[in-house]
Amino acid sequence: MNRFIASTLLTGLLCACSVTTWAADPTPASPLPPAAASGFRPGPGQGRGAMGPRCFSMKQTLNLSDKQDARLRELRQAHFQQVGPLRQELFRLKGELADLSVSKKPDEKKVSEVAGLIGRQHEKLALLESRHLQELSTVLNRKQIDMLLKMKESRGFRRGGGWR
Repeated sequence: MNRFIASTLLTGLLCACSVTTWAADPTPASPLPPAAASGFRPGPGQGRGAMGPRCFSMKQTLNLSDKQDARLRELRQAHFQQVGPLRQELFRLKGELADLSVSKKPDEKKVSEVAGLIGRQHEKLALLESRHLQELSTVLNRKQIDMLLKMKESRGFRRGGGWR
């Protein structure tokens, strides 16, 4: 019994000492992220996991002027407002297709109909993306367009991986 009490007290003492040492440490536990000028662009929640400091802004990567950067932001915002409802509808249709597909007796006609609607949504999105790229090409020079297309090809503008 005395041994149990002694080990409990010793454990408590060690915990108290470590907490005191931790609280008295003048260096913060997690350093602040580098300044935005360094190219680090934290996303929601102040981090991008493994991307960390390698995540550069589009302005830096394409070497955009302030005027180009402002115009691209306007164009992208307008594009996302157009595309958002179409993507929501696409996700809804995909959910409907999944529900139809896992039913006990799938209605093949209905499955085909929903699959066709999904295809038309993809077509609408592709056309909007093409129009958006045409608009971007009026703001960018040829070298910047080529770099943008390379970035799009290698990384893409997929959910969570888009440029900020």
